Parts: sequence; structure tokens; C-alpha cells
Amino acid sequence: MTRFKINEIQKKHIFTLGVILFMLILAFNMIRRYHYVETKISEIKNDPFETEEYASDIFNSNYYLYYKSYQAEKNKELSPADIFLSEDTINSIIKSANIEYYSGTLDANSVKNEFNQVANTDLGPMIKGSEGNIKFSCINTETGYAFSNYDFKESVNNIKKYMEAKSSDENYASIVEAYRSSDKNINKNFRNCIILEYDKDGRYKLIYTSGFNRQKINDFMLEHESERKMKVEYSFDGNLPSNFFGYSTNQIKNRVYIYAIPRVLNNNFYTSSDTISKYVNKLERSKFTMIDKIASFLIVSIFIITLILPKELLTGFYGMKNIFKLPFEILVGIIIELDYSLLRNDVPVKIVRETINGNILKEVMANNVPIWLSKQVVNGINIAYWFLVFLITFIFAVWVRMVLATGIRKYLAKKSLIIRLFILIYRSISSGIRRFMNVDFSRRYNRLCILGIVIISIGSVFLILSGFVDSYLIWLAIIAVYYLVVIIFEKVVIREIRESEDDYNSLFGLTENIANGNLDIDIMSQNVGIYEELKRQLVSIQEAYKKSVEDEIKSQKLKSELISNVSHDLKTPLTSIISYSDLLKNEEDLSERSREYVETISRKSERLKVLIEDMFEISKAQSGSITLDINYIDVVELIKQCIWEVEDRFNESKLVLRTRLPEKKIMLYLDGEKTYRIFENLLVNMVKYALEGSRVYIELEEDPEVVSLAFKNISASEIDYDREEITERFRRGDKSRNTEGSGLGLSIAKSYAQVQGGDLNIDLDGDLFKAIVSFKRSANNGGEK
Repeated sequence: MTRFKINEIQKKHIFTLGVILFMLILAFNMIRRYHYVETKISEIKNDPFETEEYASDIFNSNYYLYYKSYQAEKNKELSPADIFLSEDTINSIIKSANIEYYSGTLDANSVKNEFNQVANTDLGPMIKGSEGNIKFSCINTETGYAFSNYDFKESVNNIKKYMEAKSSDENYASIVEAYRSSDKNINKNFRNCIILEYDKDGRYKLIYTSGFNRQKINDFMLEHESERKMKVEYSFDGNLPSNFFGYSTNQIKNRVYIYAIPRVLNNNFYTSSDTISKYVNKLERSKFTMIDKIASFLIVSIFIITLILPKELLTGFYGMKNIFKLPFEILVGIIIELDYSLLRNDVPVKIVRETINGNILKEVMANNVPIWLSKQVVNGINIAYWFLVFLITFIFAVWVRMVLATGIRKYLAKKSLIIRLFILIYRSISSGIRRFMNVDFSRRYNRLCILGIVIISIGSVFLILSGFVDSYLIWLAIIAVYYLVVIIFEKVVIREIRESEDDYNSLFGLTENIANGNLDIDIMSQNVGIYEELKRQLVSIQEAYKKSVEDEIKSQKLKSELISNVSHDLKTPLTSIISYSDLLKNEEDLSERSREYVETISRKSERLKVLIEDMFEISKAQSGSITLDINYIDVVELIKQCIWEVEDRFNESKLVLRTRLPEKKIMLYLDGEKTYRIFENLLVNMVKYALEGSRVYIELEEDPEVVSLAFKNISASEIDYDREEITERFRRGDKSRNTEGSGLGLSIAKSYAQVQGGDLNIDLDGDLFKAIVSFKRSANNGGEK
């Protein structure tokens, strides 16, 4: 049976896919609940205003409108205590109050002030917060004065006449007709209306209702009136009541109140916050609580379950590591924005309600989308919304889990931009303080810097304090003094800068001399001002540099002397070996094998002699002790002669020589012997290392300044060395040493070229080896002849 192994990447993909599928299932489950909400909304039958709460607000509003109408009719500022509290009530309160609690300071004004505070807080919240969505009128039955936001006076008169009329009255028919007209007008413009009256003795009476169950609303009002009448002014516990209706107040008398709710309200289900809109929307909103509860339960469950899961599994969710890399402030901003966009401002209710009401479907169909497709689009919008809510909850929980695993302190230190900024500021300040503590105040420029900081700080303080100075002359004097100090400081700084510039130029000149090799300059005698410390360091560099140069010269001299001495010491015995080998060659009685041995000794001795001479020559060249015999020579003829000398060796190596030499003479002021040796070494180098059977090239190029000869060949072995190191002593192109040679040929050629004012450069291109020897045309060179 085959077992399938799942790698880490596949595990991450499976986990990510599983999370997405689970969130989709939850989103489908939320949509299934829409039907339940729709059913509950359709079952709403109750009138939101036929409640004890609305009756309580009406009762409260009676006192508020009584206070406002009384104040308006009298046309003067009156407090609620002036209207509702009698002197007897105030005296009774003072007499019954807890004197120890109030420290004996309770008086009539204190009682009034306390009452006014609770009255302004408790009275009229429905009227104050209605934003014009309730029409009201408070009519004084004695004077006829009406305090209202809608003219109900005619309707009230018609209704009252009808209520008081008898069928035997002469104008009864006209009274009934007027009543019916008013009733019809009220029913047309208002969804409900209530008219109630307080007579001269303060007795309550319900005159008229429309859109209400008269008996139910009257029972509510009578209940509040009964509670009010049962209030006794001494019923409090010795402390002043904390609400308006805790006081025994004067009764409302000679007032008719009308309250009506218009049929057309300035009401938005989502944004309206007035008291009347809350009544209208309250029942419908209550039906959406189930959706809110289910969504909240699922969100909390997702969050808790995610926190329980292993961190290693959660970090496998696709893209989570990249999210975790974002700065803390950016992530928090994104989370707040998503929370505000998806869960705040009634967004969940809006999605569900607009879907149930068909408004989203209408919007989609308005774009000429077929109805069957429009329904699927609406379903897709709802699925996408809930999927996004649940998925973002999961991602947020994963982020919290990763933060807890990392450590809140460690995470914030790494990811919080604000904390990192504070850390940077703290470190900068700490570093600044440490540097300040280590400042050498014996140096003038340090003292100037500190003085500048002090002047700027004082100036900042002056500018701040100048806003508090009343006298213009004092302010002007402060500014003038500060300006004078700044000018003086500026002149001092400018002078220091100029002196520093001169000091810098002096230091730069000393550095430039050392860079150019002038190591004998007296640095200590130079004045570099503020750069005195750098000057001392420069002296140390000069001494170290001089010592290095002297050591190198001494080393080279010792090397040259050693080579010369060794070469000289080797020549004497080698000469003897060569001489005796020559004598042995002339012996007739030597066997054939002995003669071969003698030939080998002679050949190797000659090679050793050449090697010793090469070492001696390069030693003299590099030490500068070589003697040159300078004359005008024809370099074209010289190279041709050299080629002729080694032609046999070219033929043995099957090399095809191609030359590009001018027919004319090119006369240069050179040492003929040394130049010949240069050409010979380069030609022999070609014979040794060129690919057998290949072509080799010798080309001469000239310009008014330089004459160059290029020796080019294809290497028989791979070129695996640097072009600079091949001209060093004892460095051979054939590391396996399959060919004869000392590794001094190119080094000697380069040394001989350099002592004559020329140079030898090597150019490598793959296996193409090119040696270019060049000589300058000096003033003594005759050019062409």
C-alpha cells in the first residue's frame, strides 16, 4: 500500500484551504438566518407609541412645556425652582434635611440650585431630542397663550366644543361638522395625536386621541398622575432628591397639551438618532438582535479557537508571515479601519435589512442584470461580506497569537514605529550627553560650539517670553541685546572658520607631500591650528612610511648582494666543471657511455652557467647597478637578426611565424645588447610555450611618442596565471615544468626594458598570450634614418 508524504508547503496549502472553506460554511449559515429575521419583522403588529414608556415621556414633557411656556408668556428669565417649588416646600426640605451631611450650610438658594440642576437634566428629553419629529402645543386656557411648534389652536377649540356640546344645542350640527373636519385633518397629517387638559384645580383629563387605543393610553397617564399625587414632600431620606420627580412640586393648572407624530417623518433607519425615530425603529431593530448575537458568538468563537491552535500551524496560513512583518501602527490602523467599515455604523444590520427589503436586488437589476443573475449577485455579496468578517477575525486572532508567542515587549520593540522612534531619540540624547561629557573644553572650537548652543537656547526662551511682555520698549530692548550677542558670536565664528580653512590647507599640503613621496619634509615645524592632533598622527605615518621604504630598499639591496655573491661563488667551480668536461671530451679512450655522461655534464653545466648569468643580470638590473652602452640602433634590423638566430628552433616546434614589420629603419637610442636580449627572451618564450603547429605573430607599431613590438602566440597549456605575476622572477607559464627554463626570461626582458625607459606589458585573452615591449622616442632618438 502506497503512503503519500505531505511536505511542509502542501500542509500550509491544505490548512489555508481548510480555513477558507470553514469561513465559507459560516457565511452560508449566516445567510440562512435571514429568513427568520424576515418572518419576525413581518409579524410586527404593535404600535411603538402605545407603550408605557411613551406615556411616561408625555407626562415628563407636560412639565417641561409648562416651564417653557410660563417663561415665554412672562417674557423673563425664570428658573424651574421659581415655577415648581413653593416657599413652604423649600422650608420643609431645609427643615427635614440632614444637617450633618450638609455641614449646616443648606439654605433656600442651595435647594433651588440643586433642584434647577436635576430639572434641567430630567425634564423634556423627548421634546429636546425630537429634532422636530413631534409636533406639540401647550395652551394656557386662561389667557389663550400657546407655546408650540405647530398651530393646533383651531383643532383644539373644535374638539373641546364638540366634547362639551349637547345634541339639543341649536348649532350642534355645525359643531359636529367642525369636529369631523378637525378629526379628518389630524388623521390625514399625523399617525397619532393626543390632547389632554389640566383644569384650574390641576385635575388631569384626556380629551382626544387619534391612532391610539384610548383606554390603554389613558390608563398609562392616570397611573403617572396617581404616582405624582402620592408624592409627599417629606418622603426623602434627609438628602436632596436626585431627580425631578423626587420633589413635591406645584401642580400643572389651566393647560391643554397636544402631542402629534407626523405621518411623514424625517427618519433614517441607520442614521437618525432623534427620540421619535428611536420609537419608530425600536421594534424592527429588536428583530435584528439575533443576527448580531449569532455573528458575535461566531466571531468570539473563531478568536478563542484560533488562540488555542498551535503557532506552527497558524503561521502556515498563506501570507500570514508577510502580514506579521508590517509595522504595529499600520496593522492597528488597518484593523481599526476594517472594524469601522465592516462592523460599526450598523453595517451588519444594513446588509441584512437591505437584502430582506430587496433594495440591493433593485440596485443590481437597475444595471440591466437579469433577475436570476441579480439574485445570485445579491447572494454573492452577502456571502462575501460574512466571509470577509470571519476571515479577518481569524487573521486578527492569528496575529494576536503570534504576538503573544513572540512576547509583547519584544514585538513592540521590533515592530512599533513609535517605540523605535522613542528608542532612537533616547539613544541620540544619551549619545549626545555622553559626547558632551567627554568634550575637551580646553579646545577653543569646542567652547564655541557650546556657546552657540547656549545662545540659541536663550534666544528660543526670549522668543517665547516675548509674547508675555506687555511693554513694547522692553520687548525691543530684549531683541536688540540678543541680536547684538548673535552678531558678535557670528564674527567670532567667521574668524574661526577662516583660520580653520587656512589650517586645513596647511594640513592638506603636508598630506599631499607625503602622498607624493616627499618623506623628508619637516611636519612639526608647520602650524595647522586646530588640526594639531592630526599633525602628530601624520608625523607617525611619515616615520612609519620612511621606515618601510628604508627596510624595503635594504631588503632589495641584500637580495641583490646575495644573488651577486652566490652567482660569483658559483661561477668559479662551474668554470672548472665546464673546463674539465671539455678536456674529457678530447680523451680518445673514453667509452661510448662515458662520453654520453660527459656530454650531459657539459650541457647541464652550460645551462647552469646561463641561469647564473641570468640571475646576476636581473639582480643588477633591479638594483640599478647595470651599465648601459647606449647608441642609435635600428630596432627593425635587430628583431630580424634575432628571428634569424632562433629560426631553427621555430622550425623544430613547427611554428609558423608571421611578421608585420616596416621596410624603413626605425632608429632608437638604446643599448643594442640589452635590447637584443629582450627580443631573444621573448622569441624563446614563444618557442617554449606556443601551441605546436600554430601561427605566431610579431608586429611593430609606432606613433610620434612610442614604438611598440607585440609578440603573440596561442599557449599550448591553459593560461591559469595572472598577467602581472608572469613577469616575476622564477615564474613560469608551464607549472608542470615539462620544458626547460628558469622562469627569469620575461623578468629579465622587463627589467632591461625599464632601465632603458621602456616597459614590457602582458595581455591575456583566453589562451592568447601577447607580450608588448615598448620604447619611448626620447629627444636623442633620431627617429627614421
